Amino acid sequence: MKSILIIGAGVIGLSIAHELSKTKKFKIVVIERSNSFGSGNTLKNSQVIHSGVYYKKNSLKNNLCLKGKKLIYEFCKKYKIKYSKTGKLFLACSKKEESYLKILKKNALKNGVKDVRIINQKELNQMEPFLKGNKALLSPSAGIFDVKAFIKKLFQISKRNKVNFYFKVDNLNIRKINSKFQINLKKKELFDYVINCAGMDAIEIARRNFTNYKFPKNKYVKGVYFKTRENLKLKKIVYRAMVPGDTKERIDITPLLDGGYILGPSVEKKHFNNKKKLKYKFINGIKNHLKSINEKKIFYFKEGIRPKIMFNKINSNEDFYIKKIKDNNWINLFGIESPGLTSALSIAKYVKRMI
Repeated sequence: MKSILIIGAGVIGLSIAHELSKTKKFKIVVIERSNSFGSGNTLKNSQVIHSGVYYKKNSLKNNLCLKGKKLIYEFCKKYKIKYSKTGKLFLACSKKEESYLKILKKNALKNGVKDVRIINQKELNQMEPFLKGNKALLSPSAGIFDVKAFIKKLFQISKRNKVNFYFKVDNLNIRKINSKFQINLKKKELFDYVINCAGMDAIEIARRNFTNYKFPKNKYVKGVYFKTRENLKLKKIVYRAMVPGDTKERIDITPLLDGGYILGPSVEKKHFNNKKKLKYKFINGIKNHLKSINEKKIFYFKEGIRPKIMFNKINSNEDFYIKKIKDNNWINLFGIESPGLTSALSIAKYVKRMI
């Protein structure tokens, strides 16, 4: 029986533990530095199931998002986790943005997202009468789901399948002994494989254990979310039209399962402390495509960090990094930003094939 150490109990670590524990081939231990699972970046997002419209063809993001989307819906249905296949609109409010819709559609079809279509202003007004826009690209397979219930179920199933979890593991001293890895938990334990999915700490953990190996660098991007309790009377997720791969700031609108809407995320290049000023940036970002919004009902909600990575100072890497270190049974997962949540279950299957 192979022994596997998983570093990180976020959605990726939980998904991998769940997937590997389905068979009886592995002894699995998950370690987490905080006092609970899913307490890092996992819940600091908009809880969207992405459809896969704008990722680069044949990238891991593209392939794993498409597979992961299907797996998430099946998982939610099987375990009665709340979800809604709301669909998503990429909204064009200018002639320039209308040209983006054609690019997005072409990219989606190339990626295997076959159900997208461009809708005209008349159909848009019938579909979402409280939106302002000229046209939109409709992606029906996008949705939202209860992420807290999802990760709780992954944890419960993994525990039932004899996965051992250790929380508050801060001093991570891993030694390589021959082809195995030793760590001191309650006692010294040896593992055949290490899966490093520690989120924002993953690159630093890899560097400490493989000092002569070249890894990418972190390029964190902070984003802020606001929320409104106002009923905006929107049924679908709304993004402004974009060019695939463009990381310019936009303010998305995402309905919540329990009512209200998440607005964001923004892109914050500097530390912010003036939330009132930030609020008006959000209002200005969405008022051009909403017929009305009550500014008094918008409030600060949360902030998160996109764990982007880069290999040089010029370009960031726009794909997931999931690789085994040469001649070592150590697998690193870096840069698992969006659509990491959508892809979580398919990432787990991908990692399983590497063992």
